[in-house]
Amino acid sequence: MEDVSIIFFLMALAIAVTILHTFLKQAGRDEYAYLAVIAGLAVALVRVLPLLQELFDGVQAVFHLYE
Repeated sequence: MEDVSIIFFLMALAIAVTILHTFLKQAGRDEYAYLAVIAGLAVALVRVLPLLQELFDGVQAVFHLYE
């Protein structure tokens, strides 16, 4: 199991995406601002989905589901 580094990664990603979104929105580039948010969401999902799969596998093993 990973340590808390995933939490710090997601926090840094959220701060970076928020700053980028704010700068782009202030510059009048709304399309790029929303694209930055979607890209940040995609990066976060790629990083979190394996952890969710591991969680569901653990729950399945503990409760002996679908054997």
